[in-house]
Amino acid sequence: MTTSADTIAYHEERSRHFLDLVDDELARGELEEASNKVWGAAAHAIKAVAERRGWEHHAHALLEEAVGRLVKEENAPMDLWLQYLTASAYHQRFYGGPPPAEAIRAGKELIAQFIDTLESLD
Repeated sequence: MTTSADTIAYHEERSRHFLDLVDDELARGELEEASNKVWGAAAHAIKAVAERRGWEHHAHALLEEAVGRLVKEENAPMDLWLQYLTASAYHQRFYGGPPPAEAIRAGKELIAQFIDTLESLD
């Protein structure tokens, strides 16, 4: 049986794993996949925080709601909103054409900060 602790650990691991894969995808010229990995890293980090708090997190809107709750209810840094919106844009660009490699690299760095902040909110 999977426990909440197992689920949290899974999402934390996936978050870092996807972030690690961004450079590999860029090296192969797979901009769509690299862009989606940036989003995936952010999404799994949010899922870990939401799971820890007992919040629903199986839809895009619920991930956005979780970030909002962190900022409004737990006084998390307002920068989380901007970082979330950036991550979400990488997800949306997957469907409409990826951003250039330089923008994906910049997004990776921003989302690494986002993940660090989320992990520090325990």
